[in-house]
Amino acid sequence: MTIVVSDLTVRYGEKVVLNDISLEITSGKWTCLVGPNGAGKTTFLKVLLGMAPYSGSISDQGVEVFKNHNRNVAFVPQSPQIPQGMTVAEYVALGRSKKDGWGNESLSSRALIHKILVQTHLFGMHHNLVTHLSGGEMQRALIARALAQEPELILLDEPTSALDLHHQISVLNNIELLKEEGVTIISTMHDITLAAMFAEQIVIMKEGKVLLSGSSHEVIHSPELKKAFDNRIDVYTLDSGRPVIIASKGDAEKN
Repeated sequence: MTIVVSDLTVRYGEKVVLNDISLEITSGKWTCLVGPNGAGKTTFLKVLLGMAPYSGSISDQGVEVFKNHNRNVAFVPQSPQIPQGMTVAEYVALGRSKKDGWGNESLSSRALIHKILVQTHLFGMHHNLVTHLSGGEMQRALIARALAQEPELILLDEPTSALDLHHQISVLNNIELLKEEGVTIISTMHDITLAAMFAEQIVIMKEGKVLLSGSSHEVIHSPELKKAFDNRIDVYTLDSGRPVIIASKGDAEKN
C-alpha cells in the first residue's frame, strides 16, 4: 500500500506553509523531498508524523495519520532535544522502549543495539554522555536510535547535514538497508546528488507546493528542478551515468 496525500494544506496563522498538495508515496521505497529553504519540507515531515494540524487527507496504510496511534514511525529531526546524564548506548536503547519498556531490553534487543552501534561507528563511545558528542556524532546517535526502533516508516530531516563525506555515505547505506525489510523511507536532503544516489522517488517543493513528483531519474533531469532553485543549479552526468548537481556560480552581486 501507499501513503496517499490529498489536498493537503497547512496554515500557521494566516501563513500558508503547505498549499493543496496531492501525491502518492510508495511503501518500501525511499522518497526524498528537495527544494530551497522555506519550501515546507520539514513541515511536510511533521504532518506525516502526525505532529501538525492540517486540512485535506493523509492516509497511511488506509488510515488517516492522526487517527492511527499504532504506527511504528521513527523520526530523526534536525535539532533534537538532548537528554542530560544519558550515555550513547542508553540513548540508542530508547528505540526499543516501545517494544520492551525502558531498561527492560531483551537479549535480542541488546544484540540489535550492539549491532547498530557498530554499524554507525558509535560503539567505541557507547559509554560517553550524549551531551559530550559532537554535532556529527549526535546525528549518528539519532539515526542509530531510529534504526533500533525497527520502524515501518522512517522520517529523516536532513540526516547528513552534520556529517563528513565518509559518514554521510556510511549512514545512508545503513538507512538504505531498511528497504530490504520493507521499511518506507522519507527524507529531506539539501545535497541533491546524494538524494539521486539513494532515493527512488524525488519530490520537488517550492513555497509550499509540489512542482514535480516522480522517479529520481525523471526529476533530476527535469526543468522543474532548475526552476525550484531559480535556475542556479547545473546537472552533469558522469561516465557511470550517475548525475551530479552543483550550484551555478552565477554573476557576482554588486555592492
